[in-house]
Amino acid sequence: MRDKKTVILMIIALSLLAAGCSTGAKEKSGNLKKVERMETEKILTVDELIRLSGITEADYRDVDLQQFIEDYAITEENVESLNIKLLLENYDGEEDVSDIFAGTAQERKDDFTTGVAAIAFYENVNTGTECVYYDLAAKERYRAADCFLFSDLDQTEAEPYGDGEMLIDKMDSLGVFSWENSSDPEYMEDAQSMELAVKYEDGTVFHVSSTGILSQLLPDTYTEIRTLLLG
Repeated sequence: MRDKKTVILMIIALSLLAAGCSTGAKEKSGNLKKVERMETEKILTVDELIRLSGITEADYRDVDLQQFIEDYAITEENVESLNIKLLLENYDGEEDVSDIFAGTAQERKDDFTTGVAAIAFYENVNTGTECVYYDLAAKERYRAADCFLFSDLDQTEAEPYGDGEMLIDKMDSLGVFSWENSSDPEYMEDAQSMELAVKYEDGTVFHVSSTGILSQLLPDTYTEIRTLLLG
């Protein structure tokens, strides 16, 4: 009788062990499939989002689509379940335009007054900072005493501005597009600095910067340009 009970207990133990192994294998298989699925769910590119969602330029005119995609983790698998147009209407992402100073865009070589999309200007003199950004396409101007303006335009209210063509022509007549980068050879603890950039519709950029005593490094027309941009 004892031997019979022992055999029965061994059978039960083996059955439980087999069941546990089966469950563990299923869980492991499920986890592997989940990882594989996550690896295939790649974030969409801007072009893919536009194509798959059917949105038009009017839907995303004032939105950084790349940031929008990353914020909502939009993939090919979930794009159809999201109401992209409605999300765009209510999207309040920070508008980052700091790339105008990045120095990675193709340099503009000529035709400096045609197809201007934006103008950005930054000046720091005696620890006092002035910044302005012109969105000529939207006919708006943003101004703040904080260089972080360019990474978040929402920190100040936009002003209507419709004289973009006049502004760029005036800059041209004052010789801005012949300016070159300049820097004082001697170290200064509180050096003055200036950044001026013009971005064009084709993505090219005219960019000039200066560090040191600005009145000594830049042409006499700098004061007039500064007043023009900040006035």
